[in-house]
Amino acid sequence: MLLPRKRESRIGGAVSAESEQATGSGTATGGTTRTNPTDDRAATSARAGADTASTPPDGGARAGGSTARLLGIDVARAVAILGMFASHVGPTNYGHPQAWMFLPFHGRAAVLFAVLAGISIAIMSGGREPATGLGWRKALVRIGSRAVLMLALGLVMNQVFIVPVWIILGYYGGFFLLSLPFLRLRAPSLAVLSAVVIVAAPVVSWLIRRAYFPKDLIETPLEDIRPEQLTGVGDLVTTLLLTGVFPTFVWIGFVLAGMAIGRLDLTSRGVAKLLGLGGLALAAVAYGASWVALHVLGGIERIHASLAPHAEAAGIEVDRFLHLSLFKVHGTPPTDTPAWLLLSHAHNGTPFTGAGSTGLSLAVIGGCLLLQHTSVRGLQALGSVGAMSLTCYVGHLVVMQLLWGGEPAYSAANALLFIVGSVVFAAVWRSWYGQGPLEKFVAKTSSSATRIVR
Repeated sequence: MLLPRKRESRIGGAVSAESEQATGSGTATGGTTRTNPTDDRAATSARAGADTASTPPDGGARAGGSTARLLGIDVARAVAILGMFASHVGPTNYGHPQAWMFLPFHGRAAVLFAVLAGISIAIMSGGREPATGLGWRKALVRIGSRAVLMLALGLVMNQVFIVPVWIILGYYGGFFLLSLPFLRLRAPSLAVLSAVVIVAAPVVSWLIRRAYFPKDLIETPLEDIRPEQLTGVGDLVTTLLLTGVFPTFVWIGFVLAGMAIGRLDLTSRGVAKLLGLGGLALAAVAYGASWVALHVLGGIERIHASLAPHAEAAGIEVDRFLHLSLFKVHGTPPTDTPAWLLLSHAHNGTPFTGAGSTGLSLAVIGGCLLLQHTSVRGLQALGSVGAMSLTCYVGHLVVMQLLWGGEPAYSAANALLFIVGSVVFAAVWRSWYGQGPLEKFVAKTSSSATRIVR
């Protein structure tokens, strides 16, 4: 991807095992014949090459002639990252005339990010064949160390930055930790488990929160992980799992869906088409079912009834009051009426939102995997953003802090500048230096941690 010379891998010069893990190949990436393809592949994934998930995931190592497949994953990561930029800097206020261009990215880009995290976790833990033995133990340490790094980075950034962005990195660490018990599962089991979690976890979370952490749309402030919570680990765990803006108890369903995808043959056009068409179908069913539940079965009337006194006090129609207040639902729906679980708006932590956003994520990934088989110009530059997603994510927060210090100037022009600037920066950096600086730090740190495993 815009590299000045041929590289075996983006990770410290080691040959990446990502290609053969995803394709099930039994050949060596460095010209060495394998005697036991399954066990050797699993061990190699943890030992040398699968550092492709620098969090946010860093994929796309050149190995085994599968650059095209990896480019498709990088392009999907770029869509997620740039979609976040669009929702962070672009106008997403429902009353803004240009909001229609940016609202589709709001919330859904973050879900795509989580699904792609799952793909990287699957690749790091063996690809199509789950790692066993030494490979599995090293994958545990590699992924666990990344989880700790991301949690620490998220806490630091929440303390340092004052930009109006809910920073996902700390929760990302939680995603990685919760994925550890499922590293040995294959694609069918992961797919079933992800479906169950995406549908059931929001309901279970709502019941627990109603009993112990009730939330009112108007009175209850949004909760986020903070460094001061380290003095009371219970508060940190509760926020990370249940009450935060990206509650890992619910969001792990998206990661499991990604892990299921990562266990498939991502070089196959058939798999890409299945993901694309299946994702669109899932999104249509989820959003359609939500509409029926709200507008045919009376769910929206119950929500309006709970908001009517507040809307009357504000002097506006209750439906408009709901739309103006939806940002307060971020992560967890209110607990005053179960009808909130019927919504499908972005970032509200309901089964319909989860299923719909997952479907759209599958469609984007499938489309990007199909694009990798074409000669569309610009894909390499776009893929560079995905290959440097952690650097670009942190970098855009730094730029926001330097430019505005607080509330940014939300506009389509600023969003375009962030998007174009990120693509140019990533393409130039990749051309000159290869791996991004933060990606390199995370990869080397997690690789070093695996040296203790025997």
